[in-house]
Amino acid sequence: MRPVVQPPPRLLLGASLLFWGAMSGNATMGLVSALLLEGANWIRFRWDFDHLAASRAWRISMLLTVIAGTLIWLDGDRYTALPKLMVWLPMLLLPLQYVQSYGLRDDMALNSLSFFSELHRQRNRRLGLGDALIHFNFGNPYFVVAMVAASLGRHAETWIFLPGLVVLGGWLVFSRVKARPFALAMILLTAGMIGFGGQIGMKKIHDWATNRPSDGGYPSTDLTVSKTSIGSLGKIKQSPEMLWRIKMMEGGRVPRLLRLATYNRYKHVSWDNELPESFDEEMEENDAFTILATRELKPDEPFYMLREEMTKQDLLKPLPAFRLRGAIRPEDPIPLPGDAATLQHFELDAIESNPLGTVRVFPKRAIIDGTVRWRNNAVPENPPWPEHDLEINTLERETLEKTAAELGLRDLPTTAEKIARIQTWFMAEFTYTQYLTIGRARLGKPTAISIFLTTSKRGHCEYFATAAALLLRAADVPARYCVGFAVMERDMKRDEFIIRGTHGHAWTRVWDDSKGLWIDFDPTPPNWLAAETQDATESRGFADAYQRLKEDFFLWRNRPANRLGATLIMWTLGLGTLIFIGRRLWRSKLVVTKDAAGNPIPPERITALHHLEKQARRILGPRPAGVTLPAWLRGLAGYCVPETDLEEALEIHQRIRFDPQPPQASGETRLQALAEEIGARLKRAKPKKHSN
Repeated sequence: MRPVVQPPPRLLLGASLLFWGAMSGNATMGLVSALLLEGANWIRFRWDFDHLAASRAWRISMLLTVIAGTLIWLDGDRYTALPKLMVWLPMLLLPLQYVQSYGLRDDMALNSLSFFSELHRQRNRRLGLGDALIHFNFGNPYFVVAMVAASLGRHAETWIFLPGLVVLGGWLVFSRVKARPFALAMILLTAGMIGFGGQIGMKKIHDWATNRPSDGGYPSTDLTVSKTSIGSLGKIKQSPEMLWRIKMMEGGRVPRLLRLATYNRYKHVSWDNELPESFDEEMEENDAFTILATRELKPDEPFYMLREEMTKQDLLKPLPAFRLRGAIRPEDPIPLPGDAATLQHFELDAIESNPLGTVRVFPKRAIIDGTVRWRNNAVPENPPWPEHDLEINTLERETLEKTAAELGLRDLPTTAEKIARIQTWFMAEFTYTQYLTIGRARLGKPTAISIFLTTSKRGHCEYFATAAALLLRAADVPARYCVGFAVMERDMKRDEFIIRGTHGHAWTRVWDDSKGLWIDFDPTPPNWLAAETQDATESRGFADAYQRLKEDFFLWRNRPANRLGATLIMWTLGLGTLIFIGRRLWRSKLVVTKDAAGNPIPPERITALHHLEKQARRILGPRPAGVTLPAWLRGLAGYCVPETDLEEALEIHQRIRFDPQPPQASGETRLQALAEEIGARLKRAKPKKHSN
């Protein structure tokens, strides 16, 4: 006898799907799914779903999961793909719950949900062995899946989530322990605390996954503060992951440096982004951003202007341009040249910049592609503020002033000469290294920058950029600190430049008073390029090919000309599959009646022998009217099927159909094995010659 498996209480699954729809923003889909599943309480149609049907439903769900996971992966970054996929699990597992809700059995075998368990089950049948099956009602784990998916929805942070979770959980618990009110109260309290803690935990995990910086480079740059590795020990680790691609266009030139963010105040080992109090009374935050203006020369093709005073003539001016393509998240900075003029063809909801020239975007989609025009002899950031751009930390002041005096920086008449003197000194006496050996300053000891300038003279780009900015300030030249990427790797085969995490770089932004412009100054010795350039490997080539495929397919699918076609293809395939499955279900439906208590009474039991009728018809001809299936199948005895096997199968078949006691699992398993053996013999047998 099978153990009694208790399903979820009536209407609970429908309520959980409605709750999921509200939390995930898919209310219509949640409502339709709820009506579909709970309709089993009123619709008289049922299907004799057996072990094979459950296994097929599981495979359909897994296929849908693979397809959905692939599309989600192609549409977003790797850190958010899994949470997004989990949100859709109630829909992806709907075929399995349909089999459970509309089948004649209250349970299904656990090994139906495993391909390898199914192979093991088939092996046991061939050997005549029984199966130790674990039966369960799929509605119980399906309820848990719906709750987990709801907790990951975009509206799960609203106040209604926790009460809804407690009510639905209490509903399930009450159906199990309603005779013990104290236990029920304690379980509900515990569930509420776990739900509240789980909600906070899920949010923290999501924030960590979506906001964590990548290894090396600056793909998740904090626009307020840049925490450098100055004063740290060990090797700088950077990822070779491809982040951006650049295609040359007009003018045939690409910039050497692409800026992500600029900072103007050095504090210990970090650079901050601070604005003067007098700059603008309306700007309450140090990283205050303003929306950039747009202008259209052609309908629906806006130029995003990086400077407010740009005119129509500025937009028509022939400037060097390149196409930039890569993945980006909302409010992330976009890598641009320091003298970028306009952006075009990017699909953005908004674009903003701050007074230091940092530009951040709000993309419509996870991958963007557009044109950048640059070398406009103008820059988007504001002129220097002496109280910030000439400030020197007290701890380094003595060392910096002494070094500046030894180099004679104050005696040089122009900014260009001061830059050249610092660069020559760094190239002659300093060494670039990824291995950091200068520790943090202790009380009364020299700082890391002081040690770098006086004794160590070894470091990576953050040391060179910081030291150069502070030395220039000591020579009365306003300077700032920049992070971004160096454009250094060219793919000759595809005629494009590639930006990786290993190309993350830091340099100095210097005010050239003679030109009235901020200019880029990269003080790091040029041999750093060779140190960061790695030989291509097969694994990296595969990763690059996958990244290109992902980005190119995403952009192709989302182009207006292709979006409609792709949508029609997806809907056609989906509707065609649903119609095919629906027709087969309609033809195989059974009508059940209900007893006095409202429980469905199963119709005549369908066994594995019924599925052999089509194959037997090829051997015996059509079954005559009024002839029972067992009497008709006995015509196979002695011709192509051993009589002992056939009689055993017919005996089990009759017992399953007419024995008032529920059949044991071993009997059904044995009948299934016999039916498969008989079916294999029928396939090999030659048809009989029937007389007219």
